[in-house]
Amino acid sequence: MNRFLLSFCLFLSYFTVSGQLAEKSKSKYDASDLFSASSFLPSGNSYRLATGEPGPDYWQNRADYKIDLSLDDKAEIISGIETIIYSNNSPKELTFLWLQMDQNVYKKHSKGLDSKLFLSSGSKEFEGGFTIESIILNNRDKAVFAIHDTRMRIELAEPLPSGQKISFQIKYSYQFPRNFRNADFNVNRTDILSTKNGDIYSVAQWYPRLCVLDDVSGWNTLPYLGNGEFYLEYGNFDVNITLPSAYIVEASGDLVNPEEVLTSVQLERWKKAKSSPEKVFIRTVEEVTDPASRPSKPFCTWKFKLNSARDFAWTASKSFVWEGQEIALPSGKKVLGSSLYPIESKLSNSWERSGEYIKFTLQYFSKQWYEYPYNKAVNVASNLDGMEYPGLVFCAAKDKGNMYWAVVNHELGHTWFPMIVGSNERKHAWMDEGFNAFMDNMATKDFNGGEFPGYPEIDVPVKALFADSLLAIMTRPDIIPGNQVYTIQYQKVAYLLTLLREQILGKERFDPAFRKYISDWAYKHPTPWDFFSSINNSTGEDLNWFWKSMFSENYKLDQKIANVVNPQKGKSKKALITVENLEKAAMPLLIEVTFENGEKESHNFPVEIWEQGPSYSFIPDSDGTVSKVVIDPQNVFPDVKVDNNRWQINSPNLKSKTLK
Repeated sequence: MNRFLLSFCLFLSYFTVSGQLAEKSKSKYDASDLFSASSFLPSGNSYRLATGEPGPDYWQNRADYKIDLSLDDKAEIISGIETIIYSNNSPKELTFLWLQMDQNVYKKHSKGLDSKLFLSSGSKEFEGGFTIESIILNNRDKAVFAIHDTRMRIELAEPLPSGQKISFQIKYSYQFPRNFRNADFNVNRTDILSTKNGDIYSVAQWYPRLCVLDDVSGWNTLPYLGNGEFYLEYGNFDVNITLPSAYIVEASGDLVNPEEVLTSVQLERWKKAKSSPEKVFIRTVEEVTDPASRPSKPFCTWKFKLNSARDFAWTASKSFVWEGQEIALPSGKKVLGSSLYPIESKLSNSWERSGEYIKFTLQYFSKQWYEYPYNKAVNVASNLDGMEYPGLVFCAAKDKGNMYWAVVNHELGHTWFPMIVGSNERKHAWMDEGFNAFMDNMATKDFNGGEFPGYPEIDVPVKALFADSLLAIMTRPDIIPGNQVYTIQYQKVAYLLTLLREQILGKERFDPAFRKYISDWAYKHPTPWDFFSSINNSTGEDLNWFWKSMFSENYKLDQKIANVVNPQKGKSKKALITVENLEKAAMPLLIEVTFENGEKESHNFPVEIWEQGPSYSFIPDSDGTVSKVVIDPQNVFPDVKVDNNRWQINSPNLKSKTLK
């Protein structure tokens, strides 16, 4: 028998032993489920390419808003006249339009209240929601419309052809909601915070907004129940806010009439802040209670403009301390960073560091992923624990220390998802919350030499991320129980993206792919399948096994050392190690082998070792008796049963044989 044949027979005998052991295992793993020839992803078309990029015929509609509104702070009523120019870029004519009426979640017997997804601790007599006084089409026709919970359908007097626009005006008002709480997080997305020097209005979902019409679902009209967030068209905003002069107002857009709403002293400070790298107080602590710090006229109209945005939010209060500073982005672009908070929040481990946190976050994410797009970034103290809008975020007035850093960094991080990349939050919250949490973890490690502890559960997997009761990541947010929301939409997604970046692909492949996804879909509407295809094609890897097992399903991973066959002296020189995959998920195999003489060798086997079944055997590179084998010694993969990841010679609980 020649040497080659002898070696082959020896190798075959190894596999006969390991094969017999594998037959006894009760593996749930099915290679054809993860490595099927048929694609897990949909075929591409002219709207959305199979490469994960927008196609040559990709389209999306547009909504431009001009809104004049007023705040009656005594009655807490907002009244507005809204003119919308809606552009039909779809390939079909439209006979009706759908609008989002998010304030209607506060109406008695709304779907959100009756389903108990929203809880109210306010007055039982409160009747929230929009009152629509009139809708006029093209400055002439009174529109026929019908309101269904948080949706409104407007019938068009004549069809709107593809490529054409329509203008319509809505006159509306609503009572501002107080003390409503989301059932999952016990917070709201718009509210009033009472402080010793006046209320702080956090104003959001304050105007009727167009629903998105897209090539995937048609009109996106899922009701707002208080949990799943928003899916919005891009456009320009021209917003004029009239209210008593004692109020300081900030908003998503650029302030275009500062000389009309600021005192001469404040105007000079505001201008200085725009070009000062150091903090400038536009309104000081001492001036909060000084009536002379505001214009003497009874009312002011604050005018703001914002382009290429999907939403607009604003704030108003008599109690604001207001500070600002210039932030220079890596490209040289200058941004005004502003912080507004009540006196009681001015603490050294809290809002006094707001400007520092804004500056780092904008600079870090602009350098790492995509440049911050707006001319300003505003951080507002609120009773909202954290909520994001273009150019403006609401963060908890009460937060301190690590929590305050985490909230500011996270809410500003939402600029990239979903403000720049406009995914459908109502259906796929993980595409902004999880992506953002992944980015937050990176930023926190780099901020100030690692000052804050960050998110250890994102770097090292915890069993809770793969519990049997957990729903899949791609479950619609309104269906996810409250005690699973953070685990699924934030932690698990962030951990999986970190795993891709750090272990499966490497930073040098993942980072350019992630940047390309952001650039390709900036100010557009990607789906999960666009994201999956984009990463696959940019990295050159078919990651469908990963997307299916980790995102579409809640599959678990359990890699087990099934057998170690050590060589017999004088008969063979090398050992044979067999590993089994017992659960439905697959991952690359990291394994460390220690020999009797103390030497070690490490192996990083690709996920493709599992393409032919649940058992894999290999021969170490070095000769000699193996004394210990450890799967994933650094605990980077989400193995749910780590007690079978270690083998040690003569252990009574693990199989060890000597080849005869």
